[in-house]
Amino acid sequence: MVTLEQVKFQCRIDHDDEDALLLGYVAAARDHIQMYLDRTIYELAVPSEDPDGVLDNASIDQATLMIVAHWYAHRESVSDSSMVEVPMSAYHVLQPYRRMGV
Repeated sequence: MVTLEQVKFQCRIDHDDEDALLLGYVAAARDHIQMYLDRTIYELAVPSEDPDGVLDNASIDQATLMIVAHWYAHRESVSDSSMVEVPMSAYHVLQPYRRMGV
């Protein structure tokens, strides 16, 4: 799982003033990723009763960091200059883990 220290390094933050905000972004990013994947992310082991679960890994953590950094830099969904979406690279690293229903 992504740590606060990793998030602060990714966002180039060297103070503690926004730690609660960053942790909120991490939790929201994890929720967002789980909904995108249509799978539950587990930290240590996938329970046998969840055949669609996925173990946390470097790709999921990287996508989490990219999404959090994007949300930190673009705190509003629309700015005066343009609309900025979550970078596609976050979704590209997640794609192999996405459960695609038929």
